[in-house]
Amino acid sequence: MLNLLVKPAWILTEFWVHNQIGHESWGTYASLLSFAFLFIALSDLGINQYAIQRLAGSPELFHRYFPNMLGTKLFLVTFYPLAILGLGYLWGFPPAELYLLVLLAFIYGGTQLKQFYRANFQAMQAFQVDAFASVTERAILLIFAWILLYTFIDIERFVYARLIAIGLSIILFSFLLANRKGSLGIAFEIPKIRKVLTASFSFALVTVLYSFLDKVDQVMLERICGDRETSLYAAAYRGMDAIHMYLMIILTIFFARFAHFISDFSMQSRLLRLAQVLTALPLLFISVVVFFYGEILISLLFTNSSAEEIETMTLAFKILFVSTLTNGLFMVYSTLLSSTGSIKFVNKVVLGGILLNVLLNLYLIPIQGATGAAWATTITLGCMGICYVVRLAVLSQVQVPWDLLLKIVLVGVMLTGIFYWAKGRAFLPMGTIFITGLIYTALCWILGLIPAEVLPPFLKRGRTDE
Repeated sequence: MLNLLVKPAWILTEFWVHNQIGHESWGTYASLLSFAFLFIALSDLGINQYAIQRLAGSPELFHRYFPNMLGTKLFLVTFYPLAILGLGYLWGFPPAELYLLVLLAFIYGGTQLKQFYRANFQAMQAFQVDAFASVTERAILLIFAWILLYTFIDIERFVYARLIAIGLSIILFSFLLANRKGSLGIAFEIPKIRKVLTASFSFALVTVLYSFLDKVDQVMLERICGDRETSLYAAAYRGMDAIHMYLMIILTIFFARFAHFISDFSMQSRLLRLAQVLTALPLLFISVVVFFYGEILISLLFTNSSAEEIETMTLAFKILFVSTLTNGLFMVYSTLLSSTGSIKFVNKVVLGGILLNVLLNLYLIPIQGATGAAWATTITLGCMGICYVVRLAVLSQVQVPWDLLLKIVLVGVMLTGIFYWAKGRAFLPMGTIFITGLIYTALCWILGLIPAEVLPPFLKRGRTDE
């Protein structure tokens, strides 16, 4: 509920900031943001995910591991901006952009430190505290952004606002964790740090690979087509990224739960069924809505853009939401594999995805620009998702919920047909979305897709499904 209150407001605010600043300035910002994100693993080295996996199953080890983990994180958060400065200089960014790049690196480093505190809440299964922590930075940033929008805003002021917001949230989270665990402490014991970094290496590698996969298209787009085309793609990508916030909230919880039941395959199978519907059903509905009415949303958000720019953003927006649907169906399998010991396989799949994505971008971006990058992302994520499902089906004792996948595909086909029929009769979009949402919910209920765990008590009576 906290995320439903704060995150949509932030998403709209970021679109307004983009619209007011303009495509050229935002394209520069997006390319710098993407470049810094490529190397974000340098600010974490897999410690966050390792903390969840290690402490979720053995919470009594908190005071043994935490001080050295925190000491290592503080060192990495300091080292990361310096490394980004050197890499940015070698890449050829001019001095003004290098300055912004270093500030963004501090923001990313601070975000990773915040995520480390959240990882400890998740390992403790304290998901309500984690939910509060997940929205605090955005809530603070909303206040700053609105003030800037009604006074004067440019990229530099927006970056300063982000830096202050992440700093305040880190201070708050450290107090929250200390309140639960007592004195936290900082240590730099080399043998223990070496042990932690060795154990977290696989998670560090997957962070490197995922960060590269996530942003390499925008970096390549900027070099091949320039800032304007990068800004158009970034606008469309932000829409997909916004919906992925929901996905990450759900999968973060299930990552900790899968790790908690690492040896109980029956419980993992039950959790997988629940996670499958919680991730797939909302993203399926949103993806179909975007496919039929995406141009309306883009036109409302970008009032200062030309008709050609609106058309490019809309097409890229719709293409990227195909990959959103793919992630809704298959990303939970990657989460399960990562949290239960198959991280090396996940790394291999992501590495293969990077190679495929780069090759597709090299071919498609010169021809289609932003829409070419969108197609490259969609094709890559689809192939990766299939690999995760096949791996789980062939080599794991956890049962793939084939019946749920078939029902989700069936309800998706029916949903698409309803929207196609309604749009052909020129019904009002908001009315169509609302009524179709009710029909979609009813269809999910009839097919038994809505799990009993998420139903109100009076609807659970008579339900016999697991």
